[in-house]
Amino acid sequence: MKRVGIFGGAFDPPHLGHIRLAENCRQRLGLEEIIIMPSFHSPHKPTPDTNFQHRLEMCRLAFRGKIYNVSDIEKKLGGEGYTINTLRKIKDSYPKGTKFFLLIGGDMLFSFEKWFRYESILKECTVVAAAREEDSYADLTEKAAELGHVRVLNLPVTDVSSTLIRETLKNGGDTSEMLSEEVREYILENGIYRG
Repeated sequence: MKRVGIFGGAFDPPHLGHIRLAENCRQRLGLEEIIIMPSFHSPHKPTPDTNFQHRLEMCRLAFRGKIYNVSDIEKKLGGEGYTINTLRKIKDSYPKGTKFFLLIGGDMLFSFEKWFRYESILKECTVVAAAREEDSYADLTEKAAELGHVRVLNLPVTDVSSTLIRETLKNGGDTSEMLSEEVREYILENGIYRG
């Protein structure tokens, strides 16, 4: 039975923390494929200023290797990127019996009940919440038990965020410890995040 992870987000830009989270989930969950899915319009967060095509290209540069499948499905579906709709569309293109894992940051778990048709998401896949330093692992496991069909992974923390990177780039700072070389070069070549 194939085990497939689905990792969505703004990826504005995709950074080393995203890459390490995906790799840790691959190892801990025995994933054979991880679908990297930049959001088109997110119902949970403001739509990123950086256009979708740039974010998609940066994801292709950041997530290299046979295991990663960078997908533009959210753009193809258009409209609001409701996870349940995207998840069902993805599942339609895989053999029956494929096991799906939706990878989310631990902070998202506390607002998971606000997601559109969240109970259906829990029936369609296993939600995997990655605990971070600011999240209490105990609180996350308690929330996971309350929701059911959620697994919490306590992962090493990479102290970086897309917001911090955007600010650093606007101010002409060094992002070599935060981004892959390929993504940094793409940002510079395309003049993204300039002040």
